[in-house]
Amino acid sequence: MSAEFVIVGAGLAGTTLAWAMVRRRRTVRVIDREPASSTSRVAAGLMTPITGKKPAVSWRWHDLRPAAERFYREVEAITGGRFFHPRPVVRVMTSEKEREAFARPEFAGLVTPPDPPPHPVVVPQPFGAVLMPTAAQLDTRLYLDCSRDHFRDRGWYDRGEYTRPTAAVVILCHGYDPPTDKRYPLPFRPAKGEILTVRIPRFGETRAINRGGWWLAPTGIPDEYRFGATYSWDVLDDVPTVTGREELASRLGELVQLPFEVVGHAAGVRPIVAGRKPVLGVHPDDPRLAVFNGLSSKGSLSAPYFAEMLAAHLCDDAPIDPEVDVRHRTPHP
Repeated sequence: MSAEFVIVGAGLAGTTLAWAMVRRRRTVRVIDREPASSTSRVAAGLMTPITGKKPAVSWRWHDLRPAAERFYREVEAITGGRFFHPRPVVRVMTSEKEREAFARPEFAGLVTPPDPPPHPVVVPQPFGAVLMPTAAQLDTRLYLDCSRDHFRDRGWYDRGEYTRPTAAVVILCHGYDPPTDKRYPLPFRPAKGEILTVRIPRFGETRAINRGGWWLAPTGIPDEYRFGATYSWDVLDDVPTVTGREELASRLGELVQLPFEVVGHAAGVRPIVAGRKPVLGVHPDDPRLAVFNGLSSKGSLSAPYFAEMLAAHLCDDAPIDPEVDVRHRTPHP
């Protein structure tokens, strides 16, 4: 199939950009190698208004959150999937300093007392907890699967390696992938992350829980949760490790005082770029080569807003915000 745009990579970036193009009635071809494990499929998909060990309002939260829900709801209506879930998050404080930080005026309206709070014996909260009621969660695996099936049924999707066509505009959305990064070098600061899938009988919590940078989120299956995530900058592969499993199990044991069973263990490499913001735009020396990458650990939240920005730029010559424009983020060969 010939197409106006060839999108390399069917993770969060590439899939969301494909939808943004299709909405503009442009023809696309999505190419993906379908690795056994990918960062987008491992991701928890949590979207929270406040993040960080030193709490701060998530970058552009008030723009990104409504754009994300609107976008995913539209894709749900097309595909019949159900993958966007409003998911309040309970943040358990780890110190008096953290509790004082959440009293700052900029957090007003973003946090409330948890009602009800997690059981204090099951989830110790010596410094208290707050609830982020506007948080949400994307079932990334289901979103990607529903999208891939939709694209494949219409002849818009191919599994395989990328070979550059001569006519189409090519957009590289392949995450952190050293063998292909030479085509469009980015200032990556990638980090490997590992997560566990666990069963916690009788826990019964339907909200996600965050404590000290670690999160526990329901999967939608009764008694099943995902817990993560580690950060490692040394070995950048998608292979789960014994060390990672042991660290995760130890941290989960600190968070929840109930027996649990590990039923899954996965790993992926976060495509973090210096500055921890997405990178998008057209190569300054090659107008038929573009990039959408660097979604980091917040891809579920940021992908729709910036996919729409790049699609508008490529289709209608709309401007790209300098804060994310690739021309301002990295030198080129």
